Amino acid sequence: MNSAVLDSLTPALRLDQCRRGASVRVTGLIEQPLFGKQDEQVSLRLKELGFLPGAMLKVIGFGLMGSDPMAVQVNGTKFALRRAEAAKICVEAAST
Repeated sequence: MNSAVLDSLTPALRLDQCRRGASVRVTGLIEQPLFGKQDEQVSLRLKELGFLPGAMLKVIGFGLMGSDPMAVQVNGTKFALRRAEAAKICVEAAST
């Protein structure tokens, strides 16, 4: 198993739980049952986009009424993620 994928029992803050303006650091990716057999491909795509352990993220905002999509900045690039995708990304508060 890849070290960037955490055990699903590991308690952690997920990106979809963060508030607007939060600065966080990626600690790893977890499984998201919603994606079924495509979960590994979604994880790979997130890694390709830069959502790797140690990457610094900033939550920019959310869609209408706090729904999808979620806008996030990683390595100077802005991305829109569905909450299901953001729920795969474990984070910790970034120390400034």
